[in-house]
Amino acid sequence: MDYILETLAPLESSAHHRGGVKRKRRQKNPKIAEVIRRLHNSNSNKSRLCSPHNTEVTSVLVKTLQASPDFYGVDSDAFVSACKTYYETVRRNFRYSQPGLADKATVVRSSARCRSRRKRLLEKRQSILVGEEAAFWEGVTIDLMSDEEDGIFEGESGWIVRPPSFRSQELSDLCSTLQMRLEANPKYSAMHHKRLYVGPCSDRKPPPHGSKVDKHYIS
Repeated sequence: MDYILETLAPLESSAHHRGGVKRKRRQKNPKIAEVIRRLHNSNSNKSRLCSPHNTEVTSVLVKTLQASPDFYGVDSDAFVSACKTYYETVRRNFRYSQPGLADKATVVRSSARCRSRRKRLLEKRQSILVGEEAAFWEGVTIDLMSDEEDGIFEGESGWIVRPPSFRSQELSDLCSTLQMRLEANPKYSAMHHKRLYVGPCSDRKPPPHGSKVDKHYIS
């Protein structure tokens, strides 16, 4: 696995502080996650086949990473955390591969995909706010973005847009304005699927929210 390690730059671990007490934070660096996955699944990692506990496997993986000069100075907690995250992924994938859970797995993946797309929408729209739009936009979250579901319309593949039923008309109008502004950019249009049409409202329920953002919700 040397060729994998040679492509990675030194990484730093992070910590989270709350109330003056230093707390460990789950490492989410994709480079560490990728090398953990490859080392764990490599043919040279025999311990994963015979170890009754993840702790033994983790020890092997951490020692392998620590032996690389590319990871000099990186706290071992970063590697351990990445291992735990990967084990959770393996466990979840195994669970959803069992008979009777295929439908649930499909729903979970679809929900995660829609949430990711709503997050992208929020970030893109926030980046082009101008003037008084920014003040009005305050308090808007991904829950107020439309779902973009894969679909086909008149032979063309793209996204079916399903706005949240609880979003105020004023915010919906601003979202439409921002979306047209985004799609007027050829680079944006070239890198994103086409929104085919606006379908029925999403069946998502409104999230808990404070009175300061009531203006964004239908009363």
